[in-house]
Amino acid sequence: MKKIKILKEEKGNFYILVNKLFCQIEDKLKLYENKIDLDYIIQDYVMTISFSKKNLIIINKQEILRQIWLATTLNGYHFNYINNQWICNRTNKNFWEIFENAFLIQSKKM
Repeated sequence: MKKIKILKEEKGNFYILVNKLFCQIEDKLKLYENKIDLDYIIQDYVMTISFSKKNLIIINKQEILRQIWLATTLNGYHFNYINNQWICNRTNKNFWEIFENAFLIQSKKM
């Protein structure tokens, strides 16, 4: 697994929440280090996770909206921070449920 990380140092609660989420995602990715062929890059609050079959998950912040967006080749999700968790504004599912499902699908797609 190859990792490149470039984040701006920013002040403000939203950035703290985003940094925390990105660190948690990195920790999850490390669990698959020797199991799945993947790379990721973080640059200016955009995380791109790429898999061996050219599938992608892209996670980024939308500063004006105070949201996190997650996109795959199949769908896109927008998350608001509510009651200490990132909740999808369309499905009301939390970020981790959607991320883990997207990860499973994108990592196994042909």
